[in-house]
Amino acid sequence: MRNKLTKFFLIPCLMVGLSAFAQVSSDSVDSDAETIKLKKDAVQAIVESHDTNLILRGGELMVRQQVVKAAKNFALKWGRERGLGKEWWRDKPEFELAVQHLIEIGDEVLRDKFTSGDWLTTIWTEYTANNFTGEQASSIAEHFKTEHGAIQRGLMEWYLGETTLFYYTFSDRWDYRLEETRKELETLQKEAQKRLPNEMITWKAGEKEAYTFIACSPDNEFCVGPKYWKMLAIPMMGAVFRYMEDTTREIKSAMEAERESLEPFFNAFERSKE
Repeated sequence: MRNKLTKFFLIPCLMVGLSAFAQVSSDSVDSDAETIKLKKDAVQAIVESHDTNLILRGGELMVRQQVVKAAKNFALKWGRERGLGKEWWRDKPEFELAVQHLIEIGDEVLRDKFTSGDWLTTIWTEYTANNFTGEQASSIAEHFKTEHGAIQRGLMEWYLGETTLFYYTFSDRWDYRLEETRKELETLQKEAQKRLPNEMITWKAGEKEAYTFIACSPDNEFCVGPKYWKMLAIPMMGAVFRYMEDTTREIKSAMEAERESLEPFFNAFERSKE
């Protein structure tokens, strides 16, 4: 009789317990999903708030310079290897047509891989998500909506654009005289002119939001300003440069794959000498 009573009470208790556990587990899963969504939304808000024009147009200018230089070097090298001699040079129309043909091949890769900026959005999103919690990301996103936050964000964008140009200048790959990239240079100059930072910008302790975003203890979990700027300037820009280098290598590979397509220009040059 005792066993029957025990079973009578035990089974309902187990059912209630299992039901409660299932509810807690379900609530936990829902909570985790909501936390992940909130972080994703905050990271997206940060990335979308940035004006990437200077990085993209500066990077495009620099990569396109590598396109033009590679086209000229390949056209010269392959023509000489073909036996066209020292007369195969930049003053010959056939040479210039061969160079233009290779530039078009490079430009196609550049448009597909670089111009839209989707790759930059992916990198920016990845690094922000990997370096900040949802609360921290939300804090940054909200700060950038404020008047002073927007100014600080603009300064970050300006110096990231300058860093993009400096990378190629420092490595001696930037040629101001390259006529084939004059259009891209002028476009970049116009865009930069619109975004020139105000040299008189300062933040005082009384401007709490702006001041605490950049002047806070690194030991504070919510001292996100310096951490965010450091993340942008070093690891994220490192990834940007690697992508630019990878794009340049892909462009050169595309040109090399089309080496045979220069034969009509080589043949035309040979006929011009007869």
